[in-house]
Amino acid sequence: MQLVIRSVYNNNSVLVNLGSGKQAIVSGKGIGYRKRPGDTISSTNTSSILYLEDERIKKHFATLLKDVPIDIVVTAFSAIDMAKKNYHYSVLNYIYVTLTDHIFQMYKHLMNGKYRSSMVPDIHERYPTEYAIAKDVLEIINKNLNVHFPDAEVKNIALHFINAQGNDPDSEPTDTLSMKVNRIVNAVFKEYNIKRNLNNQNYFDRLMIHLQYLVERVQNKALDNHALNNNIERDFHQLYPKSYEISGKICVQLESKLNITLNENERVYFIIHIQRLIQENENKPS
Repeated sequence: MQLVIRSVYNNNSVLVNLGSGKQAIVSGKGIGYRKRPGDTISSTNTSSILYLEDERIKKHFATLLKDVPIDIVVTAFSAIDMAKKNYHYSVLNYIYVTLTDHIFQMYKHLMNGKYRSSMVPDIHERYPTEYAIAKDVLEIINKNLNVHFPDAEVKNIALHFINAQGNDPDSEPTDTLSMKVNRIVNAVFKEYNIKRNLNNQNYFDRLMIHLQYLVERVQNKALDNHALNNNIERDFHQLYPKSYEISGKICVQLESKLNITLNENERVYFIIHIQRLIQENENKPS
């Protein structure tokens, strides 16, 4: 079968038209060498093919290619598609961006000798499927990129799948509570330019895990009612005014948009997590 080239990324990767508006990324040794858009290649010369069937996935792919090497983008997308197919695991489309960026950042750190394992706690007993997926994804990364990330990276990869589990609104009419919580928190973080980076990754990932537990507590109507010192929230307000402000905005939006009530303990936990993130940013070397 002859495939028509739409774009040439490098000597080994091209974008092809499959007909009926469908496209795919085709990889193979030398298949893009001296090729131009409109030329054809034989499907028998390909070693792998990545289908881009969703318009949003196409847009994610095009956007990522502006900053991320093609081999890393293809590796991330292939790994996600593997999870969907082999584990029948549904994910929100934004994971194509977040996982690709994570792999790219970790790859750069590894190549520069600055890679550090995250201190994210091991929660594989609670999320066995996501950890199984992450192990397979790590194998794909190490093989495709010819690198060797340590097994500890499985925890970080699993967290991406835990946080992105669900169906996009276009394919599923109802959002999950986890999707809504993550969307609200990330929207507030965007206002304050809080992003996951090498310096704050441990604390950021701990917060994401906390959000998973929060969702479970809300669904089971089992919010933490352990009595805290009455002065803690007041003291935090004085010591960490910005963290107090951000956590307050998150809690207000969670309560109003999800029609839930968070007790004082949950508010304090948010302050602690957010202060860790901000403190990390303040200590980031210039």
